[in-house]
Amino acid sequence: MSALFDKFLIPIAVGLVVTGLAAAAGWLYQRRRATPTPPRVLRCFSLLGTTGADGTPLYYETTRPTGCVVTRRVGGLSQRFELTDAPLGNGTYAAEPLDHL
Repeated sequence: MSALFDKFLIPIAVGLVVTGLAAAAGWLYQRRRATPTPPRVLRCFSLLGTTGADGTPLYYETTRPTGCVVTRRVGGLSQRFELTDAPLGNGTYAAEPLDHL
């Protein structure tokens, strides 16, 4: 029984385990690649609480997703804004200030 076990059953068991692991890895790789990434869309954000020299609101265009924090120079100072998915009446999205000057 021991000779049969050493010569045939151990190599067969190891081969089945290796084949199963390779099949599982291939399935996971295909599954990961099958989920498409959403396309990056160019959006225009209104930087809330800011105005340019002529009194118009400042805008920021980006393809970054909502929730990102961006830094812009406003009036000579750096100010951070969080991009939101809240639409405004003028067709832009709100970028809320994080630094209150």
